[in-house]
Amino acid sequence: MTAWSKLLVATTRLIDLHDSAHEPGSPFIQVTQEQRRGLRDGYWLDLGCLLLDYLLEMDFATNSAFVTQGRCLAHLRTAYPAHYGELSPDDLGFVINLLATPSELHFRQPGDAEARRQRSTKRTALIEKQGQTGQVRLTASGRQAVTLAGQVEDLLYSEYDAAKVLAALARGDFARIPDITNQILLSIRGLTQELRRVRENPTREGKLAALLDNQRHYHHALSTIQQTLLDARAQLVSPQLGERFAAWCEAQPDGEAWDLRVLSGAIGRVLTAIENLSRRLAELLADIAEGRIQSMGVVDFTDLARGLLAAPPAAALRDALVARLMPRPPRVAMPRPVSLIPLLESRRAEVSHAALVFDAEPGAAPEDPLLARFLEARGPALRARLARAPLALPEALAEGWHRFEEGDCLAQLLNTFVDTALLDARLRVGIEPQPFEVTLEDGRVIRGEVTPSLRLASAPLDVVSPSAATAKDEC
Repeated sequence: MTAWSKLLVATTRLIDLHDSAHEPGSPFIQVTQEQRRGLRDGYWLDLGCLLLDYLLEMDFATNSAFVTQGRCLAHLRTAYPAHYGELSPDDLGFVINLLATPSELHFRQPGDAEARRQRSTKRTALIEKQGQTGQVRLTASGRQAVTLAGQVEDLLYSEYDAAKVLAALARGDFARIPDITNQILLSIRGLTQELRRVRENPTREGKLAALLDNQRHYHHALSTIQQTLLDARAQLVSPQLGERFAAWCEAQPDGEAWDLRVLSGAIGRVLTAIENLSRRLAELLADIAEGRIQSMGVVDFTDLARGLLAAPPAAALRDALVARLMPRPPRVAMPRPVSLIPLLESRRAEVSHAALVFDAEPGAAPEDPLLARFLEARGPALRARLARAPLALPEALAEGWHRFEEGDCLAQLLNTFVDTALLDARLRVGIEPQPFEVTLEDGRVIRGEVTPSLRLASAPLDVVSPSAATAKDEC
C-alpha cells in the first residue's frame, strides 16, 4: 500500500459517517456494505495522487509558485507508458477542477457543557487554480494532505528524524538522507506558514495560544535539529566518509549519479528553513510583547446584513460606504498585466549558510561596506573643510573629495548630500538656483538644474561664501 492508500484507509469510514443520511435516534443500527459509485478501477484517484505529489515537488523547487498545466501533463505522462494510451489533457483538467472545487464539511466543535456547537468549513480544496492562466499550486489543505500521506511528524518530534541522518551516514545508507531531510523540511515549512497565517489573521486565538505555550519546546527542537545537522554536514567533509561514499557510488546501478553536494545541499536547505522559522517566531513574539497582535474578533457578515436591513445606517455613513464599495471610475486607465510580465524577474534569495536560532551567539561583525570606510577615512577632513566654509557639490568634485582608495566614490560622496547625518548631525543642505555642469577625469558629465551645498548649522555667517549666501531653499 502506498502512503496515499494508508491515508484513505484511515479516513474513508469517517467520510462515510459524514455523508450518512441515518436519522438520529433511529433503532435500525445495522450497517450494510454500501455500493460505491464510480468506475472502481482507481484511475482518477491515482491520477490525483500523482498530481498532488508532483505539485509538492514543485512547491519545494519554486517556493510555492504557480505551475502551468502543461508541465503537470508532461510529468504525469511519464507515469503512464504509451501502451496504456496517451494521457488526455481533458482528464487532467477534470482532476484539477475537481481538486480545486471546495466541498463543505460539517462538524461539531466542543462548546459549553450543554451542547456542542455546529460548524462547517469549505477549505477542502487541495489545489489553487488561477482564473486567467489556469496555473495551479497546492493550497494549505493540499499541502497538509500530502504531509499526512507522507506520515510526517510534528516539528516537536522532528529532532528524532534529524538523528536518522547521522544513522544513515554511519550505516552508509546515503540514498535515504534526502528523503529524511525532506520530511524535516515539510514540518518546518508547515510551522513557518502557520506563523505567517497567525500574523495575518490574529483572530485565531487558539493557535496563537498554542504557539506561545510551545515556543520553548520549539526552541529546544530547533536547536537540537540544527546541531545534529551541523554535525552531519561536518562529517561530509571527512576523508573517511568520502571514501565510503565513493565506494557506495560505484556499487549503484548505472545511470544513477550521486555527489556529496546533493547531500550537503539537502542538509543546507533544512538549516536555511530553520533560520527562516526562527526569525518569524522571533518577530511574532516581539509583536505580541509590544502589543501589535490584537484579537479583532470574527465578523459575521450574515448577521451584519440582517442588521442593516432591520435598521438602515445614517445617510452620511451609507454614502461613505457605497462610495468605497463602488468600482473605480471608467476614466481611470489601468495597465494590462500581460504587457508587464516580461519586465518581471523572479529571483530566489541566496542561500545563507549561517543557521540562526533564538539564543545564537552573535558572530563576527560583517565587513565594512565602502561607504563606512569612506566616512571613516575622509569624514574628519571633510568636517574640518565644512567648518571653514560651505561646500557646494561642484567644488567638492573639483577638490577631489570623490576619490578614495585609488578608486571612485562618487556615489558615497553624493550620499553625504542626501543623508547629512552620515557626517555630522549639525549639517544642513542648501539649494542654490544656479545650474551646474562638471566633467570628471574619466569623461563622465554631471549636470544639475540646481546646486546643492553643505554647511554646518553652527557655522558663523561671516564665513559663508557668497555663492552659498544666495541659497533660496534650506532643509
